[in-house]
Amino acid sequence: MALVGENTVIPLDMQATPFGAGEIMGGQRFVARGPVAPGRYRALRLTINKAAVVRQSEKLFLAVPEPVVELPLPGDFRLEAGMSRSLFLAWDEEASLRNSAFFIPSLAVLAEQFPLLADLAYVSCPEIDTVYLVRTDNNRVCGSLAISGTPTYMAYDADRKRLYVLATKDATIFVVEAATSRIIDRIKIPMSVNPSYFVTNNGKWGYVLDQDGDSLLKIDLVQGTLDRRVRLGDKPRFMLWVPDREQLAISSGLSQAVYLLDPETLATRSTVLTGNGPDGLLVTDNYLFVAESASNTVGIYDVRSGQISKRLNVGFKPRRLVQNDNRIYISNSLDSTISLLAIRQQTVVRDIRVGGMPLEMAVSTRHKWVYVAEQATGRLAVVDQTASRVVQHVELGTKPQHLLVVQ
Repeated sequence: MALVGENTVIPLDMQATPFGAGEIMGGQRFVARGPVAPGRYRALRLTINKAAVVRQSEKLFLAVPEPVVELPLPGDFRLEAGMSRSLFLAWDEEASLRNSAFFIPSLAVLAEQFPLLADLAYVSCPEIDTVYLVRTDNNRVCGSLAISGTPTYMAYDADRKRLYVLATKDATIFVVEAATSRIIDRIKIPMSVNPSYFVTNNGKWGYVLDQDGDSLLKIDLVQGTLDRRVRLGDKPRFMLWVPDREQLAISSGLSQAVYLLDPETLATRSTVLTGNGPDGLLVTDNYLFVAESASNTVGIYDVRSGQISKRLNVGFKPRRLVQNDNRIYISNSLDSTISLLAIRQQTVVRDIRVGGMPLEMAVSTRHKWVYVAEQATGRLAVVDQTASRVVQHVELGTKPQHLLVVQ
């Protein structure tokens, strides 16, 4: 596969890959990607090695009279420096098989279409400096956004309709106008060693964990300035904004503690001592749920007293927790499962098998999906909350990091 310009042909990174119409079934398959020089391009070139049709369980190979196909690109297709664009192939299977002995591909290239700010998920992919946009009504990638400097964690301001993306390598927060997917500001993070996590409480303040610097930074997102910085435990891992209590919760892996902080002064209000390797956090019904990654447990603590209520065994190396209704989903990164926990009963009711190295998760409440970032497979698993099983995958072709759903 290659992109054809006016005086150039640029191959895209793709191995010979079979695509079956029955496997796609109204969904998507990832095909190829590659770095492309700025300029104007006119066509996408495909090479079809062979084609076959299955009839009565027998595979019949078809002749391919024109193995090299050039498909015109939509509109005046241009790429600029620092831009990421997605293209989509539409395949009319029936039209391609009108002659029973030949495969004459009926294909068209479609442009990306950014949906309205609902039914939308953002997926950061740090290895390719890209944030993908995924429609949550049909679980299809619909576009992409270039974020340089290793995009990792994201936050969304629903009032201002702005997406904030932490670029870890460049120590920068990108501010994106969500309606247009246009970058409108870049905020440099000063005095940081390795900014590793980011949240915002109201779009006014951003909070950045610096894991290697053992510190927390408070950033004025409107002025783009550092408000204050505090030292915090050993190797802070995860941060959660708790709106009901107006405080920040931060897990410290080596200190075996969760710190509850004042969001204005960053002073520690209280400390909850936990099991080994506290990582992901969730607060609901006055209980703090902690993914204790080194002991393969979830600790449940009374958030007011800091005392433990219960400790549950889950899978190997639990990392993250997300809630929907009376359920908490826990990603177990080393055994490729999601543990399902009933909140009121404080019991694990089942495990859901997913792909390799599940990490971040996000919930679409409208469509009753739980999205799971499978870091080892380069895709998202789509878990049906009613059936408690994986019903679909969203292929990305690269490691997904963070997920954020705009309801």
